[in-house]
Amino acid sequence: MAAESTVITCPECKKKFKGKLDLEGKKIRCPFCEKAFVVKLDAAAKAKAAAAKEEKDKADKDKAEKEKAAVQAAEAPKPNLLDDDDEGSNPYAAAEQDLTPRCPNCANPLESKDAVICLYCGYNTLTREVGRTERLMGHTFGQHFVWLLPGMLCMLGIFVIIIGLLYHCLVLPGTFDPDSALRFLDHESMRLWPILMSLSVLWSLGMFAYSRLILHPKPPKVEKE
Repeated sequence: MAAESTVITCPECKKKFKGKLDLEGKKIRCPFCEKAFVVKLDAAAKAKAAAAKEEKDKADKDKAEKEKAAVQAAEAPKPNLLDDDDEGSNPYAAAEQDLTPRCPNCANPLESKDAVICLYCGYNTLTREVGRTERLMGHTFGQHFVWLLPGMLCMLGIFVIIIGLLYHCLVLPGTFDPDSALRFLDHESMRLWPILMSLSVLWSLGMFAYSRLILHPKPPKVEKE
């Protein structure tokens, strides 16, 4: 914005010429008589000069604020208009796919595509369970023996019952005197009922012995405190 002009009168030659308002109080040379003098403006010119200066200061201030706002806008981070899955400016471009097998529990890469156990979290992809570390107490020979002893006693009971049934069916019938009061024990029915009851006992003992000696031959695990 160019500075506004006013009419200046030379005090020597009394000629008038145009000059800028900001020449107030400055020493200039008259273009006609070439005499130097200090510029003095009248009240109207001074008021006009003050208004022009105020307007210039306001314009400079507005310009500085606009430049500052432009700098801040340029330094501000630009929003990401692309989705997280998009790469580059073309969201439809083919991207490289990562086909590395990963653990469904912790998302870390598996050792291979045929791996069953995750090396990071211990997740089993077949049983879908997370492995855990147990601190167990070792079992002594005495503890193993005490655990297996009921099963061995059941086997012994089965052997004794079988021997008793053989004796009852094969040996005992020939020992009764036909004229004895105990001859009724030699009847077939007296051998049938003991056999049936013995078979039920043998079944129970055999199932317990099979469970203790075959299915679960080791004592229960005991964790360390």
